[in-house]
Amino acid sequence: MVKKAFTFLGLFLTILLALSPVQAFAGAPSRDDEKEVALGKKVCEQVEKKWERVMDPVRVARLEAILQRLVPEAERPLEYEIRVISEDQPNAFSLPGGFIYFTTGMLGFARSDSELVAIMAHEMVHTEKKHIMIQSARNERLSLLALAVAIASKGEAAAVIMANIAQVAILNGYSRDLEKEADLGALKMLKAVGFPVSAAVTVMERLSEERLKHPYVDPGVFMDHPDLPERIAYMTRMIRDAGWDLHRKEPLHLLRTAVEDRGNRLSLTVDGKAAWSGPSDEKTRHLLEEVRFLLDRYLQMELLPSDITVGRDENGPLLRVGPAVIARERVVPKDMASLQSFSENLRKILVEAQRMHPMGHYLL
Repeated sequence: MVKKAFTFLGLFLTILLALSPVQAFAGAPSRDDEKEVALGKKVCEQVEKKWERVMDPVRVARLEAILQRLVPEAERPLEYEIRVISEDQPNAFSLPGGFIYFTTGMLGFARSDSELVAIMAHEMVHTEKKHIMIQSARNERLSLLALAVAIASKGEAAAVIMANIAQVAILNGYSRDLEKEADLGALKMLKAVGFPVSAAVTVMERLSEERLKHPYVDPGVFMDHPDLPERIAYMTRMIRDAGWDLHRKEPLHLLRTAVEDRGNRLSLTVDGKAAWSGPSDEKTRHLLEEVRFLLDRYLQMELLPSDITVGRDENGPLLRVGPAVIARERVVPKDMASLQSFSENLRKILVEAQRMHPMGHYLL
């Protein structure tokens, strides 16, 4: 009896340490981490009984490449693993031990790798901070200590707890404090690995749009814990307070510029629409490439159409986009459209791009 008691106590303490929010030392996974991985694998079995796992090497490789960018920012020495399941609803969730799932719907929903990075970073923070265990304990009104006992029992209580862990993960049913920690932690990871922090905002704004279109569909990864507008607001506030750029066009793949040969004319295009054109010669090409370079930097989704103006200074008429002078009339060939015409085209293109992302809070 004494031996059994000590055996159970040892198992209990091992699991308890695995549930502790204390950060593991860098290096190989500890025995505590290994116990957490074993628990995660059991929950994976439950998930994959309900959804078919997708083994498409192209989709998996895309996510694995993104994961490798984020892993150096991880605090715990877990061997993160990405899995894809067949489900139309856009969702992503993480399980104990470093297992991160993406649905095929989420892969189709994300506009860019940047948005996928934002989603993955969010799930990694949940794993790093052991949020799923903390939330499961809260849901069962247990302490982490009691939760460890229930899991160690391997009986009916363990089955109930495992089902709760799966539910928390799949529905992303985290409380406000845990969700906020994951949201803001993801922003820091995005910044650290060189992806635009705006991606975390754009994907959430588009989920807000989906919510309006399909109000009775569970939004999965962006469930109302807390509500979406609240999350967008505090993420935007953090970006502004940190002095980081909040430029939505890159993760949305909008306001993309190019200089294209179109017969005997060269055209500067934005999102495939001709904004300015001129004769097909080197002088025109040089001018359009210079203007294109400036538009890439200054033509942002966050501008108002009235921020695109034609004015003048001591050197004559000029076109401004936001704070920058984009072109001057004195260097424009005579057979090109006027700066006024160019500015009107840019305003139309900007408005159309903003309509493509109507939930953007551009004036915040």
